[in-house]
Amino acid sequence: MKDTASAGNTVVDLATARENYLAEQEKDYPNVSVKFRYAQALTRDEKAENKSRGVGLLIDMLDEHGINKIECLFTLSTTYFELGDHAKCRQYCERLLRIDPTHEKALNLHRCVKDTLSKDSAIGIGLAAGAVVALGIALKFLLKNKN
Repeated sequence: MKDTASAGNTVVDLATARENYLAEQEKDYPNVSVKFRYAQALTRDEKAENKSRGVGLLIDMLDEHGINKIECLFTLSTTYFELGDHAKCRQYCERLLRIDPTHEKALNLHRCVKDTLSKDSAIGIGLAAGAVVALGIALKFLLKNKN
């Protein structure tokens, strides 16, 4: 399967995006949009290591002039969600929503990740409570057998 990522209305091949990015880096003033397209192509790849590499590029770009910060933050949010890092997904969603509180996709993703984190927290509490009960029963059994 060919690694591709959509950028606007066109499909960007990961290899092509990488070639363009590397060529752009040799210039005195590299075009930040080429770097952004490469980062997006990486984040849309199936491989987790490529997604992580894309995340690194996007984080580096957040403070660069000429970048669409909202699109960058949303791409970070969705990529962290896909990688299973829901806490960072939520962090970048909230950062985006401070800039644009009406961003519909970010609002939906934020709701989704909050629900996921709440469920994970409830499961964690249930597991901890179960472990405490099991420990209590084992301790009671040991003390009873000791006497």
